[in-house]
Amino acid sequence: MIGAGSFFSDAITEGLCNSKFFEGSELVLLDLDERLLGLSLERNRKIIEDSKRSIRVRATTERKKALEGCDYVVTACEKKRVPFWIRDIEIPASFGVEQFKGENGGPGGQAHAMRNITMFMGICEDMRKLCPDAWLMNFTNPMSFVCTYFQRHGGVKSLGFCHQVHGSMGVVSEMLGLEPGQLEFVTAGVNHFNWLLDIRRKGSGESCMDWFIEQVKKSPYWDKIEHNIPAQKFTSDILRAFGLYCVGYDDHICEYVPFFYQRNEWEKFGYRAPLDEMREELGRKKRHANNANVNELREEQSKARAEFYNVPFPKDGHHPYYQEKPTEVMEALESNTPTYLDSIVVTNNGAIDNLPDNALVDVPAMVLGGEVRSVHVGPLPTFAMELCRRQITLHELLVEATVNGDREKVVQSMALDPYVRGIKQAKDIADAFLDCYREELPQFWN
Repeated sequence: MIGAGSFFSDAITEGLCNSKFFEGSELVLLDLDERLLGLSLERNRKIIEDSKRSIRVRATTERKKALEGCDYVVTACEKKRVPFWIRDIEIPASFGVEQFKGENGGPGGQAHAMRNITMFMGICEDMRKLCPDAWLMNFTNPMSFVCTYFQRHGGVKSLGFCHQVHGSMGVVSEMLGLEPGQLEFVTAGVNHFNWLLDIRRKGSGESCMDWFIEQVKKSPYWDKIEHNIPAQKFTSDILRAFGLYCVGYDDHICEYVPFFYQRNEWEKFGYRAPLDEMREELGRKKRHANNANVNELREEQSKARAEFYNVPFPKDGHHPYYQEKPTEVMEALESNTPTYLDSIVVTNNGAIDNLPDNALVDVPAMVLGGEVRSVHVGPLPTFAMELCRRQITLHELLVEATVNGDREKVVQSMALDPYVRGIKQAKDIADAFLDCYREELPQFWN
């Protein structure tokens, strides 16, 4: 587990402990932050002890030692996430490009991608040498960019895991008065930008799309932004304008389209700019870094996690429906047990008829015969296809730029971004990013 200082490690350990299949296996926790790694080891040992499973767990700060002989590598890692994210928003803003999120799309998403692709070059190189048959199971964003790198240049077997579709549709079910899992759905698109193609009640053979759309339009949760409930006002506007439901909450959806609300409208509609929250989080992280008392750090982590689950939806964040899927996929691959996944980032291979076969998409899939195989869903409506195809082009272009240290392609990718309005603006933003992240992106300066 690379990035074991995060709470994703707990979810992986819980998954291992939920199945007898992993008895006798070993989990290696890797993180560069020794204090966070120590707390992670403490938490995960407790999870294993409480489950009474015979799973060994150890921790290290040395990547090569962690990777040697692994069968599966789970990644939820990146450097200086919050400080860099703040810059990813501030730099384009200085050239007139205001981003609400800037994590997976927009110029900020592209800078984020260049840094994390560069980081993954070293991880994939080590995997090719030390565990060449291992699967890389990734949580790190921006998912579509890094998974495109894995597919085209990584030289490793890879899958992209994101709880957005599965998790948000569980929350949507709860908002409509149902239990998570009572609605089964078919979605397709690129990661964090999926479109609902069909939805049915569990155990029913008939589509309930008309009922679902009617309930969404009646519900107060889609038009009124409230504290601790994911904003979906923009989702509602898209539904009314295009007649199709976009899955996954406004803050991600807005990263991929040129028609999100203007900066001066955010406060009026009730949106709180994530940049404000990030500055608050950065302050907390600085307090952690300066805090030599591990007990206080442990207490702050527990408080932060409690706050994370203190939301109206999901009513129970520990509900089995919301569990992460990597260990389920590991078991399916090892035991050759056919297993359906309602959403995973894989190569298209004809799943979406009107997107390229080699594109990285977010679609349903089956784990079958030692592979994770995309499931055919048909074509996307023309407008949704075009929005997704633009993003696929950006993913491919920026991956090539990053691998080769090609500044011209970075400018091209920035110019094609829906948020950017001119070539000079694209060049100025690209130059500023490459200068700011010189140490993280040495291939552009050699």
